[in-house]
Amino acid sequence: MDKLKPKFLSVVLAFVFLGAMVSCSKYDDTASDLSTNTNTHRTTNTKNKTTLDTSAFITKVYDYVYAPGQYASVAFSNSASNFIGIPGYLTVPTTTKTVISLGSWGGYIVGGFNHNITNVSGNDFIVLCGSSSAPEPGIVYVMEDTNGNGLPDDTWYELKGSESANASTYRNYTVTYYKTKSDSANVTWKDSKGNTGSLVPGYGSTYSSGWWKYPLKDSLVFTGTRLPDAYYNSGSSTKQNWVVYSGLFTWGYAENANGTDYNTTYMGNEFDISNAVDASGNAVKLNSIRFIKVQTGIFQQAGWLNEISTEVYGAADLSRLK
Repeated sequence: MDKLKPKFLSVVLAFVFLGAMVSCSKYDDTASDLSTNTNTHRTTNTKNKTTLDTSAFITKVYDYVYAPGQYASVAFSNSASNFIGIPGYLTVPTTTKTVISLGSWGGYIVGGFNHNITNVSGNDFIVLCGSSSAPEPGIVYVMEDTNGNGLPDDTWYELKGSESANASTYRNYTVTYYKTKSDSANVTWKDSKGNTGSLVPGYGSTYSSGWWKYPLKDSLVFTGTRLPDAYYNSGSSTKQNWVVYSGLFTWGYAENANGTDYNTTYMGNEFDISNAVDASGNAVKLNSIRFIKVQTGIFQQAGWLNEISTEVYGAADLSRLK
């Protein structure tokens, strides 16, 4: 569950994003970049007191688009730089690098490594989410650097997970969000299936007008795979108790500490490049990948939990962590 919002009815967690507003536009020179530094450095790992190879981790962020959500006002563009390098919770002493919230369904971040990650037998890389006590599953996509230009402008392939064949999973799904015309209104949306609705806060504010991060844009369009709803209210309308549906999201998703692929040492979910599929869901053979995209996969307002928003700290090549 979101590091920025309450995990359970009895627990309230708060998190503060740091930084000032800077541009992190698609593929430009202002994107957060450590890719020119190919030297290997090491830092102490708090989990097992070994040292970590910094070249294992993301070295550049190419794009970060926050979908409307309750942390729009603090999801500054430069927080994308926290996706680079070793997460603060794995360093000694721990640092103030904060988690990156992707917002409602469709919000995403694109990062790259300074080397290709080879598709070996078993899992190949890990998406780091920290000690997430309840899932907010994110879809993970991978890309080769086929044209060799060092940019994520080739073809994205989704990594399938346990819900890929679920009848409530929609591939090639699109949502358009619309900015409110006043502060006393909610963000509205329309999807590719003809459905419409509003993002209605269940906690923290009366209207979702403040969830809009891009004041110069009247609408935002996101496309990807939508997963089934993750939560249901086992309580009542006045005493809500949101719990995860049993048997869902067993593997293949980011920010899913309940998954069988969750690595308790590095606190993240492991992924196998061999699970790559194309836009039609057909298996694709990839020898290696250079870029990853993590996208919020759940489109659900869960009462006072508000939007189910994937949150991540980074990613790493497993072969360089061992």
